[in-house]
This record gives sequence, C-alpha cells and structure tokens, in this order.
Amino acid sequence: MNRKTNLWLISILASLLSTIALVSLYQKFGETHWVVIGFTLVFFTVIHQLILTSFLNQKNSYIRFTMRPPVLVFLLLFSFILMWSLKTSSGYLAASSWLFAACVFLISYVTLFVSVAWLLYLLVHHSVSLHWKTVSRWKICIYAIFPILVWSMYLVAYYPGTMTPDSLSHWEQIHTLDFSNWHPVVYTWYILGLTSIWETPAIVAFSQIVILALFGGYAAYSLEKRGVNSKWVWIGVLLFGLYPLNGIFPIAIWKDVFFSGFIFLFTIFTYNIVSSRGTWLASNWHQLMLGINALAISLMRSNGLPIFVVMAILLLVAYRTYFKRLITTLVLVGLAYFLISGPFFNYMDVRATSPNEALSIPTQQFAHIIKENGELTKEQRNYLDSILPLETWKENYNPYLTDKIKFAGEYDQKVIFDDFGYYLSTWAAVVSNNFGLAVEAYLDQTSIIWQINQPEDGYTSTYARNVYLYNDYDLKTSPLSSNVYQVINDNLVRVEMYLLEVVLRPAVYTAIILLTGVALALKTGVRSLLILLPVLLNSGTMLLATPAQDFRYQFANVLVTFLMAAVVFVTFDSKQKKVQHE
Repeated sequence: MNRKTNLWLISILASLLSTIALVSLYQKFGETHWVVIGFTLVFFTVIHQLILTSFLNQKNSYIRFTMRPPVLVFLLLFSFILMWSLKTSSGYLAASSWLFAACVFLISYVTLFVSVAWLLYLLVHHSVSLHWKTVSRWKICIYAIFPILVWSMYLVAYYPGTMTPDSLSHWEQIHTLDFSNWHPVVYTWYILGLTSIWETPAIVAFSQIVILALFGGYAAYSLEKRGVNSKWVWIGVLLFGLYPLNGIFPIAIWKDVFFSGFIFLFTIFTYNIVSSRGTWLASNWHQLMLGINALAISLMRSNGLPIFVVMAILLLVAYRTYFKRLITTLVLVGLAYFLISGPFFNYMDVRATSPNEALSIPTQQFAHIIKENGELTKEQRNYLDSILPLETWKENYNPYLTDKIKFAGEYDQKVIFDDFGYYLSTWAAVVSNNFGLAVEAYLDQTSIIWQINQPEDGYTSTYARNVYLYNDYDLKTSPLSSNVYQVINDNLVRVEMYLLEVVLRPAVYTAIILLTGVALALKTGVRSLLILLPVLLNSGTMLLATPAQDFRYQFANVLVTFLMAAVVFVTFDSKQKKVQHE
C-alpha cells in the first residue's frame, strides 16, 4: 500500500476510536442516533487525515511549536476544560467499568489535545500582513445596512418585539413613573424617551437593531481600515447579518442586549488601541467615545463598573504613554457614574436594587447542603431557618435557578443584611465543612457559563419569541407578515431543537474566543490578550453571581466571536513603531 492509503487507514482507525470515546463522553453511545455517529466518524476521519498530513510535512516545526512552554500549558489546560465541558452529567460513566471510563476520558483528551494543537498551529501560521489605509467613515453606515434589513424581518415576524416579565417591568415603570433600579433604570429611561415619540415596543426594538448594526459596521470599518480586503469584510458582514441569534436578540426588550452591544463596542475599541499600539487614544474624539461607552457599560448592568475599572487599570499599565488621557477618562467616567447613580437617582426617587441579587451562589450552596443533609451545627441550622424554613430550602431548591428561593414569600433577606458579616462568616464555615457539596452547587449554578453539554436535569433559557401573555397593557405578538413569521419561527425552533448545544450554549463561543485570542497573542504579543478581556471579564463576573441559565447574559460572546474570527488572521506587531490612526 502507498503512503496515501496508509494515512487514510490510520485516519479511519483513529476516527473510530475518537468517535466512540467522544460520543460516549457526551452521552450513552447506544442512545445516540446513527446519523450523529456517522457524521462524527466522517468529521474526525477528515480531521485526522489533515492533522497527519500537516504533521508529516512540517514535523519539526509542529513539534517545536507545541513544545513551547506557553503553548503546551495552554493546550493541556484548554483541552482538559473542553473535555470537562463536553462530559455528560448523567453519571453513567461513573457506573461503568473503570477501564471503559478511563479509555473514554483518555482517548477523548488525546483527541481534543491533538485537534486543538493542530488548529492553534494553523491559526498562528496563517496570517495576512496588512497596512493601514484610508477608509471613509460612511462605510460604517454602509456596512450596517444589510444587518438592519435582515434583522428588521425578525421585527416583522414578532412585531412589536419580544418581551418577558423583565421587559414588562420596564414597561410598567414608564407608565407609573415609579422607578426602580432592580432592572437598570437607565434602560427604562431610554425606553421612556423613545416611547414618548411612538408608544410601542417596536420603536425600542428597531433602535436596538440600528445600534447593534452600527456597532457591527464599525467593526467592519475598523478591519478594512487595518487593511483587510473589502471583499472579505463584506463576507463577514453577510455572515454577521444572517446569523439567527444576531437577528432575534436585538428585537428583545432586554437591557442585556444593549449591555452586550456595549461590551462588543468596547472590544472593538480595545482592538483599535492594541493594533495601533495605543495611537488610537491620541484622538479627543476617540477618548470621548471610549468614555461614553464605558459609562454605558457601568450603568447598564451591575457587573459593568468592575469590568470598566479592571480594563482601565490594565490599559494604564500597557499604554503608559497615554497615562494622562486614560486617567482622565477613568476619573470622569467614575465621577459621572457616581453622580448619576447617587444624587440624580435620589432626585428621581429611584428605588435601589436588592443586594440579595448578588448572593445567588451562596444561596444555592446553602440550599444544596441543606437538601443533601450536609454537616450543619445547631446554630447554623437556626440561622438558616430564620432566613427561610429549612424544609422550604429543600423543597424550593433548583440546582440551576435561585428564583424559587429568593422569591419565596417566607424568605427574609432582612436577617441577612441586618448582620451581613455574620452571614458571610456562616457561609464560609458551612462551605468549609461541606466543601464537596458546595462545589457541586457552584458548578451546577454556573454551568451556563462553562458547560457545553447541557446537564440532563438542567435547562437553557434561549431567546424570547413572543410577548409575555400576562400583562396589563394589551401587548401581544402581532406578526406583520404571516409568511415571514412562519419562515423565521420555524428556523428558530429548529435551532433550539437540533443545535441547542452548538449554537445556544455560551461556552462554545467562549472556547472560540479563547483559542483565537491565544493564537493572536502568540503572533502579535501578549498585549493582544487585552482584546479578549471585556467579554471574558463579563463571563468572569457572571461566574461569581449568575442567577439563572439565561443565554442573554452572554450574548456579547456571540458578537465578539465574529470579530475574533477575523482579527485572528490580521498581523500587527505590538512592538512595532507607532502608527497613525484616525
């Protein structure tokens, strides 16, 4: 047999092992549809063939690359986390023979390690060397036209926009003028301003379509300005506009859509700063845009301010030449934030949000430990019982959602905040004595952030496709075209049914962002990692206090993935001589 035939035979054999292992890792092999098995087998046969060919042709280069300490550490950790994210939560592997389970984990890990290493090698060694060029700012609007047209069809289908109880909370406040910051009041005022022109959710939905499309247009403009051929930029714009999630989320009356858009814009700004080696910051106009964007992030969600503060500090360290400009932005944004959230909120009689919203993780850990009859002292039992009867903790515990506990009628958060120090010390002691149960509760509650394989007893709150029926304002979904509604709705239903864990688990996008970001850093320098940080800080803060399994909290990951998929192929030297950037 010739070399080519041997390579295919080895690829098929390796693919059989990889398919059996990865499918078994993900779910019971015997319960998997033959189409899925067949597709996986073909996919890995091709992948192994490409990997073998690449390795044989560039063996020394490939080995040297993989053995570089930063690369090897990343590959070892990333492959392990990816495997754990794909692992089934059914527990059947633990009940299987140790040899079978060991083979499944070992072969799955090796498959993922080799595949990720090959992909990272390709991303690092395939780049386009580009030079800055002049591009009209009108291109931002031109690039935004296609997404606006496509996404408007979603508004036609789900007119006047999609709304959940959170949306209706904003809607109620614009009618009662009884403002609360439970959901960001700044977004409520935004709705109030627009509906004073036309009292319908449609004007809010359409404004979000236009704004997110302009942010996408700005990303495309930034890439073309960096030198990317307009043909490739247009391909990216078409894909960006056609991606279903980018169409359905902008018409939802959620603050998370705006927040995600601002995180996306902050990421674009950071890319421009890094790729120009800081020169982008020299413009007063850019400084103003950065400040407005940072203020919007800080006001639009409770985790926004820490994201901005961390980014500002890191930018100050990385670009000390522009220290005065950056410190000015930081001070002015901080001052504006505290004036708005302090005196102005008081002037407008805005009710503060409950601090209990930040205690989702401790709440879930207490509930899980109580439900599993963990180790609690008499004093701890009495204290937790004073917050909520112990039996109610057990009955209302959902591993993935805190609502049934924190909104239980008997739940007394006053006990917590009358002596918050005692609450924290009790939590620390309970977790220390029940560490395994506490970790279980944490991993369950945060699974929407890190786990691709949806837990068997879990759920994923995806996107809204109607107006919540039970409202006092006669709001309802009234498609402007039944044909458009049928096509779009059928497509979204199919995405939920067949592609949920590929398209609607945020960890998929996080993995892509991490892989492309590390590839970019290996090519252009460690400062490139700054580009990833706005979206990763968003995920990181959600790991500290996520209340539910809602995809919308991580919608920014989708938008940033499109940017990173393009940026990873753009070569720029972070140590190069400074370049001019308008």
